[in-house]
Amino acid sequence: MSVSAKNLFRDLTVSCSNCSLGDLCIPHGLAPQDIDRLDDSVSHTKLLQAGDILYHQNSPFKSLYALKSGSVKIISKSDESDDVMGVYLPGEIIGFDGVATDRYQCSIHALETSNICEIDLESLQENIPSIFKQLLKHASKSINQSNNTNATSKVSAEKRIVSLLLDLSDRYRLRGYFYTEFNLFLSRSEIGSLLNLSPETVSRGIRKLERDNLITLENRRRIKINNLEGLKNLLTAI
Repeated sequence: MSVSAKNLFRDLTVSCSNCSLGDLCIPHGLAPQDIDRLDDSVSHTKLLQAGDILYHQNSPFKSLYALKSGSVKIISKSDESDDVMGVYLPGEIIGFDGVATDRYQCSIHALETSNICEIDLESLQENIPSIFKQLLKHASKSINQSNNTNATSKVSAEKRIVSLLLDLSDRYRLRGYFYTEFNLFLSRSEIGSLLNLSPETVSRGIRKLERDNLITLENRRRIKINNLEGLKNLLTAI
């Protein structure tokens, strides 16, 4: 087995108590014995490649999922189009959309190579009854992110783009990642779908931010924020 393969296998099989995500995921606030029990309800072996689908819209609810590394996009399918509804980053819990109706309300597609922990909800409830406070916390964060996306749909195109970049930057910061430089794996068309803008408007908006030296495109996917406060000031400008 190659060194890279060994490292990948180690990352996929690490226990919850040793996970690098720390309190960003479910273990926050749990007693040590509960964290040990958590391993009985969590599978650490799911690996998605870019383009793989974690679950399909309208498929029966099976599990919740914790994103350990990588990123995935949320797709809502209709008769007319496939709309991008958001992005999940490491430490976030996926699958709450399927809890109420026992069917997932969207599809989840990997944007890059991503490690996923599968959470057996029934086993979790049996092993750790107190866990639902933590799950509600994650569900609340998902709702807040959705509300933020809806709120930005009412402002100018530039502010929508800036809001997206600041949201991703802040979420990476909370996870201990380098938050002024990160990959944005969504295409211009997908960003437009998320922000209710045309791909051309997205491209023009990103180019303007680059001309103003607020950001730099390292390549088509890599965003470097040169002036974080400058981006924040754009949101408050009349």
